[in-house]
Amino acid sequence: MTFFKLCRAVFNPSIVAFFLTTPTTAIVDEKTSPTSFFRSRPDLHAPIVELEIFKPELVSPGYVFLAPYRNIDPGLYIYDNSGQLIWSGAGTQGSSTVHNPHVCQYGGQDHLCFFQGHQHHGWARGHGVIMDNRYRVVQTVEAVGSAPTIDMHEFRLVNDGKSALVTIYQPRAYDLSGFGIGPGVGWIQDSLFQEIDVDSGELIFEWRALDHIAPSFSYTCVDCTDTSGDGLTRDTPWDFFHINSIDKNAAGDYLISARHAAGVYKISGQDGRVLWQLNGANPTFKNKHLHFSSQHHATWVDETEDQTVISLFDNASNTFNITNRESRGMLIGIDHIKRTATKIRTWQAPEKNGILAGSQGNVQLLPNGNAFIGWGDHAFYSEHLISGEPVLYGKLAYWGSDVMMYRCNKHPWVANPLTTPTLWTYSLTGTNDSTLVSYVSWNGATEVHHWLFYTADSATGPFQLAGSKNRTGFETEFDDPRVKQWSFAEAVDKSGRSLKRSSVVKTFVPSNSIVSECGLRNCGPVPPLEEGEVFDKNMPLEPNRGRNYTRGYSTGRYYPNDSTFGRISYPSKALHLGIFLVILAAVFLLVGKRKLLGSIALCQGRCLGAYSREESFPSVPTYQKLEDADRGT
Repeated sequence: MTFFKLCRAVFNPSIVAFFLTTPTTAIVDEKTSPTSFFRSRPDLHAPIVELEIFKPELVSPGYVFLAPYRNIDPGLYIYDNSGQLIWSGAGTQGSSTVHNPHVCQYGGQDHLCFFQGHQHHGWARGHGVIMDNRYRVVQTVEAVGSAPTIDMHEFRLVNDGKSALVTIYQPRAYDLSGFGIGPGVGWIQDSLFQEIDVDSGELIFEWRALDHIAPSFSYTCVDCTDTSGDGLTRDTPWDFFHINSIDKNAAGDYLISARHAAGVYKISGQDGRVLWQLNGANPTFKNKHLHFSSQHHATWVDETEDQTVISLFDNASNTFNITNRESRGMLIGIDHIKRTATKIRTWQAPEKNGILAGSQGNVQLLPNGNAFIGWGDHAFYSEHLISGEPVLYGKLAYWGSDVMMYRCNKHPWVANPLTTPTLWTYSLTGTNDSTLVSYVSWNGATEVHHWLFYTADSATGPFQLAGSKNRTGFETEFDDPRVKQWSFAEAVDKSGRSLKRSSVVKTFVPSNSIVSECGLRNCGPVPPLEEGEVFDKNMPLEPNRGRNYTRGYSTGRYYPNDSTFGRISYPSKALHLGIFLVILAAVFLLVGKRKLLGSIALCQGRCLGAYSREESFPSVPTYQKLEDADRGT
């Protein structure tokens, strides 16, 4: 067996490689991966962000896009700079494995782009998704040619959204006898990337690692890491290259990162040849004060004929070998004249001993000069000044949960979901002896400034404005001392424009049978049974065998609008009318009865009518079928 010759000394000789001990059993619970509970959306299990803000005035604007997996509800999540949930993708699409969520340009407008599919160990199968700002899927991208499905490591739009870059992992039968595997046919994992026309689905360019990079240049030997593969079967091919990022420059050439080769490559967009290689076993440049390994997410920052600047995430570890004591974001300068590569800057995690991420991770340079970093197999993210100083640090789950995030990103984002706000209301007694407590949220909405709350004694109204409350996070609570049986809430933006309304809901009032576990704001869960105790389960009888059963809702009027709903009256009208009567009395004293009655006769249809009628609801958007012309193409 000679394949151990592959294990090259990629690491810094001053640092001894060693094995990392990782938890043998992952435990996902409320201690290792805490989740939120929202009374208006109890179906959501959004991770709770433990957030440290070191310099709030220096945190860049925008929203944080995260995609944890192996948690309770994997999927795409959006949070604001205070760690408050904005959108749970699991609450819209259902939980699924998602990677690298980010804002992309498609059809001249902001969209969400991400990979979605099935997770394997070290790679994935799926497709690229493009979603508009109402959270509708408007386009998907699949691999073309003879390749299998798209892999998780890269899905990004280029050329103003006209084409997509994707990675693909393809097992191939291969003679591994030279690496000590045989007799018999072995298996190798080929790393491919494609550029695909988004709208037509046609292939623009395809590159295959096996056609340009000799497997003997790999730094990851057969069956020596958890993701390398043993090369014995089609399901366990030797992953000699492991492509994990693609970028494209204005000249049409590509920049790719290969984790298992510890190298970054510039690839010709004409014929696929390697134009240069940074680091790895066959480098073009001499490293000066620079070493990295098992890296992720190499992207161009600047490029001229003489110099190139790139950023990458230096893992410095594959969980078996270590080349640096901690992982870091890194900025690298390449001098094409002197043929040297130099470390310009690094960003470390704001931990006493840093973080050593054995897999995954990314660096995003923000428009204001800050750096946003995802810490891979640690479900953490941080934002730093260009100097390296951290300004923000967030944690979604803790070591031992096995919850990870491949990449994290930060972008501006404006969204108006197709869905409506969700409301849940509660009263301990159902009378004014207790408070009416409202819980309202709108999954994915970014423009809500405050909420208006309306109540009535009937499901069909008339509804009266009960009050307003500024938005206070994903879920806003509102207390009203006047208990009513029916309610709805209305979202309003900062300009005072109505956005959308919730459905009409009936106030939850606990019965005498459960009220012992209830308080002024909500009820607690069913308490655990004593040992040997069982519930006396039964099916209650409904009067008249359930005929005409109803909870009081009007099916045709779940959602309030001006054509199917009752009318609304504002308490302020009474105040206005009172003021008007006081003014009227004063005028009567000043001008006399005869002149006053003449004036009233002229304007009674206008002056008094304006205060006596009830106002209808403002019109609300109707639901329309998504036509081809509305797909952002």
